[in-house]
Amino acid sequence: MKVMTGTVLTLLLIALKSQYVVAQQPELRGIVDVHAFGAVGDGIADDTASFQRAMDEVAKAGGGIVRVPSGKYLIKSHLNIPEDVTLQGVWRAPQRGGDIALEFGRQNPGTLLLAVEGKGEPEGVPFIRLNSGSTIEGITIYYPEQVKTNPPLDYPWTIATRSAADNCSIINVTIINPYRAVDFGTYPTGRHYIRGLYADALRTGLYINQCYDVGRVEDVHFWPFFDLSPESPLWTYKREHGVAFVIGRTDGEMMNNCFSFGYSVGMHFIAGPILSATRQEPDRYEPGAGMFTNCYMDVTPCAVRVDAAMPNAGLSFVNCSFMSGIHVSHQNTGPVKFTGCGFWALRGLDSHAKLEGRGTVIFDSCHFSNWDQGRTGAPCINANNRRLIVTACDFDTTREGHVKVSLGPQIRSAVIMSNSMPRGVLIDNKAPKYADIQIALNSSEPKPSFVNRWLLLGPFPNPKREKVTEGEHERAGYDEDFLESLGGESAAQLTRETEVQLKQAGSDAKVLKTRVYDGSDQDNPVNLRRFFGQGDAVAYAFTYLVSEKAQEVSIEFGSNDCAKVWVNGEKVHEYWSVLGADSRPGAYRFRASVKEGLNPILIKVEDAGGRLWEFRFEVYDEGGYPMKTILSPEENVLPVSDEAQGQSKG
Repeated sequence: MKVMTGTVLTLLLIALKSQYVVAQQPELRGIVDVHAFGAVGDGIADDTASFQRAMDEVAKAGGGIVRVPSGKYLIKSHLNIPEDVTLQGVWRAPQRGGDIALEFGRQNPGTLLLAVEGKGEPEGVPFIRLNSGSTIEGITIYYPEQVKTNPPLDYPWTIATRSAADNCSIINVTIINPYRAVDFGTYPTGRHYIRGLYADALRTGLYINQCYDVGRVEDVHFWPFFDLSPESPLWTYKREHGVAFVIGRTDGEMMNNCFSFGYSVGMHFIAGPILSATRQEPDRYEPGAGMFTNCYMDVTPCAVRVDAAMPNAGLSFVNCSFMSGIHVSHQNTGPVKFTGCGFWALRGLDSHAKLEGRGTVIFDSCHFSNWDQGRTGAPCINANNRRLIVTACDFDTTREGHVKVSLGPQIRSAVIMSNSMPRGVLIDNKAPKYADIQIALNSSEPKPSFVNRWLLLGPFPNPKREKVTEGEHERAGYDEDFLESLGGESAAQLTRETEVQLKQAGSDAKVLKTRVYDGSDQDNPVNLRRFFGQGDAVAYAFTYLVSEKAQEVSIEFGSNDCAKVWVNGEKVHEYWSVLGADSRPGAYRFRASVKEGLNPILIKVEDAGGRLWEFRFEVYDEGGYPMKTILSPEENVLPVSDEAQGQSKG
């Protein structure tokens, strides 16, 4: 055995000493596990005291993180996260709704806190209180005793401050079914930070007020995580009483990527109560200012209600989506601005915007559609506020007499300029004569020229194939040529007297005769279901296009469901999808060559089931003008040559 040299022995002793020192050091300073303080996480034992003791110990040491591993933690009372302490779970994605008891019966439910205190006491102690510099992160919260009724059980706020606090944070938190989710407004909560909050707030989602230094909110999603049934009485309650965001006095609030679904009001801006020096009751009420970007208030009668906006800064909405309307009320005195926003309608919507008060309201580069659903003459923008500016907006409509803007008697100045207003620049101006109203450079467009007289033939069967081979489609009628007795689909020309025998297994052949569709006084699609009933079927439509010369024409087409189009026997359009097709005007655009005289057009449209079976057809000449169609050569009145007329008859 060799004797160890002095150098080697020294190195070994240093290594052993180093390992000993490392072993004696805490793994991570300022980070503890709730299980080290007695937490169980089985959903049965009350873990309240263990959680609170862990957070208090970390606070005494100067702050840090209390880690909460996966598990179900019953909290029978409430928790207070001290200053500079983070309560951190393992949440990484929002928990989907449904039966949460089953959902969290999985082996790894994430970090779930069960809240049971405060039933029937909405003004009681919040489930979790935040203080300056405290954070809740990676946690899911669930109220196991909440019910899906109208009304639901009311509880205190889930997360709130209960004294003035700065720098409170909520990061990656799901609150499955709170009555009211987050209160950052009853007490001043400056420089708050909320990111990744997901909740099915039954009454109120997020309340912000008394924020005198900029608060930041992003990626907040209020959606039915708890109750997924649209027929539920809980959905009715939220539609009648729920408010997703309530925002009072804020100085430059920044909100980005926020969403709500199914509430009575999406965003409600108020003059928020300001606490007196004693902090017991408010001594005044003040509005706020903020920037709201990429926000989407979905399926709500009132997407945005502005009762008050700060006069010197106001509210700015950029690249937002609203379904349905907005209301600026008579109390408002501050500016409200909408830039690049989209507005569309719930059933029954009258106006997209109802404007009152003395504040200026601005719409720039916005898109509006489907207002005045009751056809009462309601305008898209019903303005009776002090000042209005509408520029570069698109009022999307195909309806005649669809009023775009109404100016009421309280208007004192308005600029309505450079907007797209299809079907007429219709502005109802009831402003006083002394008001300064500037209306200019608003464009309408020619009325779409839908071909609305056709010869129809059908219905032919369109059964689903049990097995689809190469070259075939799932619905057999789309492939079958039912006009072989007329020379086939590429050659057939229908008349009012055309008859086709439809062979039926086990019974006599059925005779199908053409029918005349005359929608010349309408602007609707050709409704095949009105003629042929409901069910999987195929029908043909035929007309003649009259052209003064040989040219290439432009066709705009929409069909529900899939269709084929022939012009002069040449197939110029074919679209197939298992899901069907789109009957919007101009959903499909294509070109076709026509000759001088009459050009037969045949359309085949199949019904794949569902609510619609229809098509729209427009055709324009080389100059962009609509072209004439007729049902038979005898109707032709254009001075085309005898030779062209004879060729068409042949």
